[in-house]
Amino acid sequence: MQVVSSIVDLEQILTHQHTKMALVPTMGALHEGHLSLVEIAKSKAGFVMVSIFVNPLQFGPNEDFTKYPRDLRSDLGKLAGLGVDLVFAPEVADIYQSKPKEIMANPQLANILCGLSRPGHFDGVCTVVYRLFELMNPSFAIFGEKDYQQLMIIQDMVKSYKLAVEIVPAPIIRESSGLALSSRNQYLSDSQKLAAANIHQVLKRFANDEIDINFARDFLSKLGIELEYLEKHFARTYIAAKVGSTRLIDNV
Repeated sequence: MQVVSSIVDLEQILTHQHTKMALVPTMGALHEGHLSLVEIAKSKAGFVMVSIFVNPLQFGPNEDFTKYPRDLRSDLGKLAGLGVDLVFAPEVADIYQSKPKEIMANPQLANILCGLSRPGHFDGVCTVVYRLFELMNPSFAIFGEKDYQQLMIIQDMVKSYKLAVEIVPAPIIRESSGLALSSRNQYLSDSQKLAAANIHQVLKRFANDEIDINFARDFLSKLGIELEYLEKHFARTYIAAKVGSTRLIDNV
């Protein structure tokens, strides 16, 4: 498994690749959900790449960019032995050597759900993903369905810019409680994690029309969870909620 941070080193390696390549873009703090994406990548291509980059453009001024968990050594340990060929772990200056080409997300997809409380977030996501595709030229890129809104936006970006990459969706990986795996779960205390499992239960019940939004908000509030949204779009149901200061999302 080769690990590089500079674009020069990346290009030297990729110049010699003559097989299809699959990319798993991540922000690190890897968990079993990320590792499941690697397995899908291995099934799609002969050369598997993982990027680890905490992208400042997708964090708002009051969000957790500086506190976002970073542990490259741990991440590399988790990837070792999984059949990953290349890990690209650049610094901000490596990715954005000059002013980045800004890629705007489709407003019809971006200005709802997470986009309402995180203005500019999906523009930042599109900008960095476009840049990674530009640098790494994958035939396939694997994105988890936990952030389904992001998945749709990336698919739309690829179509709009006619990029030669296939976006491969990957199913949500959950704990036995139903809580969707997330790098931000490590912010939660044991009691908060127990309470957070109710987010998925509320989501399923709302999706099945068993409860309404008022019941959901009151139920979660009693557990110390602040509901941000619980809505149906594009034949799916989405939720965002804060457990303490930790914002979690899910969908079914």
